[in-house]
Amino acid sequence: MKWFLYGVMILVLVGCAGQAAVPTPAPQAPATPTALAIVEPTVLATVEVQATPDASIMPVTVRQFVIDATQSSAQYAVNEVFLREDRPYRAVGTTNTVSGEFVVATEGVPAGKVTKIQIDLRTLQSDSGRRDNAIRERWLESNTYPYAEFVSTNALNLPESYQPGSQVSFNLVGDMTIHGVTKSVEWLVDGTLTGDTVQGQATTTIKMSDFGITAPNIANMIKVEDDVELLVQFVATAK
Repeated sequence: MKWFLYGVMILVLVGCAGQAAVPTPAPQAPATPTALAIVEPTVLATVEVQATPDASIMPVTVRQFVIDATQSSAQYAVNEVFLREDRPYRAVGTTNTVSGEFVVATEGVPAGKVTKIQIDLRTLQSDSGRRDNAIRERWLESNTYPYAEFVSTNALNLPESYQPGSQVSFNLVGDMTIHGVTKSVEWLVDGTLTGDTVQGQATTTIKMSDFGITAPNIANMIKVEDDVELLVQFVATAK
């Protein structure tokens, strides 16, 4: 019995020891808020893309040509009316004193520009010396205004393509200066490029009155019409 009581007491002591108080954890300080990291934006590299050139706008080869005066000429033609006889007469005057330059591009759509063409009006000759002198002194006054000059500003009705050696026809618009007056004039041009040579002709019709020239009327016996037909035949070689 005595040993039984000792056993009970030992069990009680062990049980009490197993129920020892659990220490209360110390209060923790509130956590400091974590600052959000500021992320720098990533700069994307700019890549320059090289576009493939459009063949339609690629630069083309331009050739320059100089008029050969030994193979070129300029001509005027007017109608003279003899009033008493009521019969017209076609008066024609010509000169070989023609100079000038122009440029031609034949790649793709043909193109061209007259940088300047100059005609010496003092050298015009017809079948009448009296007429020629009267033109120089009284009508064209070529001693005062010796040159007719033309510079193109536009080319119209060009063909869409060009074949070497083929004839090209188009309209050439530009500034024509005669007798100190400049007017816009449109020429019809036919030309052929063969190797290093361009040959062809240009024609137009102008009015004397547009350039400050009074159509001749000689004592009501001979009257000249206001319209003048111009023809330039040219041969030009590559510069």
